[in-house]
Amino acid sequence: MSLYVTLFFGEAVLVFPGDTEEQVRGMVLGICQDHVRKVLQGVRELTGMVDDFASGENQEGAGERLIRIRGLKEEAAEMKRGLLKELAEVGMLLIGRDDMLRLVTHIHEIVELSEEAAFRVSEIVRKKISLEDEIRQGFLNIAKNVLRAVTNLRETVFSLKYGREKTIELAGNVDIAEYVVDEIYRDLDMKIIDARMDVNLKLLLREAALFLENIADKAEEATDSVRILTITY
Repeated sequence: MSLYVTLFFGEAVLVFPGDTEEQVRGMVLGICQDHVRKVLQGVRELTGMVDDFASGENQEGAGERLIRIRGLKEEAAEMKRGLLKELAEVGMLLIGRDDMLRLVTHIHEIVELSEEAAFRVSEIVRKKISLEDEIRQGFLNIAKNVLRAVTNLRETVFSLKYGREKTIELAGNVDIAEYVVDEIYRDLDMKIIDARMDVNLKLLLREAALFLENIADKAEEATDSVRILTITY
């Protein structure tokens, strides 16, 4: 790749011919796609943990899933660092660079929230607490729809290379999933508040539910960044 240096408002920046800029754009998008794929794996592990928790099966596997989620978080962090390095090196003249920075930041926050939610669910499992079926089912419903939101986000990111119309269409699916998560979260939160249980347990359950809901919110924020990127990709 042949880059050359020029001055831009007195600062040295990297410049590249039109065809090279297209290559850089494709390379950056490819890293972003790998990053969102890794983050989605973390959300899948979290959903599996909640599924086990809700069904009462494979309770001993919660700790193992938490370890895997933390590993995926570290792998995603390495991808994020690589992407930030590439974005720093291509210079100010790459259109949409700041929007891509915002996108990768939002996506990475998803895996961080996943770890926080997973830690709390693993603590609930470890304490072997008896919970109402409605609360267990509520956690499973919110986790499945959070997974749907992040899956739709991945599809939206991947669609950037297919044109604006397709991306905008898929972005709407993230909004729908996030709305469903909000509805489930409100209902679950009230069930936890109304349940007869120790206050500390209520706080733990409410935090776990809130972190799950925040994942969907972050997926929607990332999708808004993708919508902006459709102008330049």
